Amino acid sequence: MRFLVPITFLCLALGVIYGVKTFLQKDIRAKSDKQAAVDSPGATKKPADTILPPTSDESFESLTEDTATEDSKAELVPPVDSGIHALVLLEKFLAMKTLEERMPHLETKRPETDLASSVLNAPLPEVLKITVDVRETNGIEQVVDHYYQVDFADGETNVNPQTMLVRIRDSGAPKVVVDPFLDLYGGNFARYAEKPTKEAGTFQVIISAGAFCYDNVPSPEKKFTLKILAREDTKEIAKAYFGKFSTIGTMLEDETSGLTYAQAKACTLFMRWNMEEDPEKPFLEALDIKALDWNP
Repeated sequence: MRFLVPITFLCLALGVIYGVKTFLQKDIRAKSDKQAAVDSPGATKKPADTILPPTSDESFESLTEDTATEDSKAELVPPVDSGIHALVLLEKFLAMKTLEERMPHLETKRPETDLASSVLNAPLPEVLKITVDVRETNGIEQVVDHYYQVDFADGETNVNPQTMLVRIRDSGAPKVVVDPFLDLYGGNFARYAEKPTKEAGTFQVIISAGAFCYDNVPSPEKKFTLKILAREDTKEIAKAYFGKFSTIGTMLEDETSGLTYAQAKACTLFMRWNMEEDPEKPFLEALDIKALDWNP
């Protein structure tokens, strides 16, 4: 009996140790079999969930802007400036030699028979320089006007300074507006201003209004002076006069009219020779400004 108790305890301890070892071995085999099944080529794997760190508002806006910028790059590319097309046409137009060449590229209200006898039906003098002047946009009529200062050679050393207009209507091709060119460079206005006539006339010219009259015309104290030019800051072709309370005088007092003193402005001017006020002193009378532009 003295030896039976220790032997029994030893057998029980060995049995417990064996049982724990067997259990652990089975568990390890089960995990190995499961992992082998997952890693085997024919097994179907479930996609793992992807967890991204939270994005701040600032970085989200930056990402959105970058994406929007990439998607809209084509829309953000600016169109070619219409002034480039206008200038290219003007250079070609001035180099042409006949009216037939120029006809598809001009805008006018005059009949072709009048143009045929004008300076447009012959080569023009050498162009020394073309300078971009101003651009005016009329959103209602979908018109963009490009004005240019053109220096023509006049003899060996002189320069004939002129103003020319190229117009683009809506999405159409640029056209040279030739009526003011004929009135100024072509001499239509100069011939009218040379001697009195009973007929009134409308001309597309450049004007500069002065709030004075020091010339030898009837009642100069009641009149203002209108210089008529081919280009700003050049000597006038002629002077016309208008009453302080006339239509043009009223325009000058109206800040919203678009006409101001001493500012050169392209316009369509209606005038006549006044031979009634003093028959001994006929003068050019500016009656009205029909438009502050060179629309036909």
